[in-house]
Amino acid sequence: MIYTSDLNRASETAKIIAARQPGEIPVVATPELRECDYGQWEGLTRPEVAVRFKEDWEIWNKGGRTGSPTGGEDSLSLAGRGGRAFDAAVREGKTVLISTHRVTLRAILCHALGLEQAFRDRFVVMNCSLSALECRPGYRPRLMFLNDTCHLDGVEI
Repeated sequence: MIYTSDLNRASETAKIIAARQPGEIPVVATPELRECDYGQWEGLTRPEVAVRFKEDWEIWNKGGRTGSPTGGEDSLSLAGRGGRAFDAAVREGKTVLISTHRVTLRAILCHALGLEQAFRDRFVVMNCSLSALECRPGYRPRLMFLNDTCHLDGVEI
């Protein structure tokens, strides 16, 4: 099963992956896997946000981005919805793939590994990278690999 954000980029990625598998793989789109809602910061560069929303930007960057973008989603809400989506995906104990966005994935990693959300900026997650957790019933999830991009060798981005 593939779980994906219902936003185009992640959803298209999930569909491409599913189509390349030997058997039929269901793709389930859910808004819980969407990227963080950046509110009034949407479409702005980091330097633009730092100038226009100085106070909120400083709070966002302290302690692992614990604040919220101006008019946007706070980090605990993001972590909650990402964590719920992860828990639902792994509940059956089967192999699943989650296609989502950078900040959401980092929030899910903290949730799965039992880390405070303040640690999420310590994970580097590039576009198109793969990360894997082993989730066995009765055991804590284990990080198998993070930010793997070897499948992109030779691909011009």
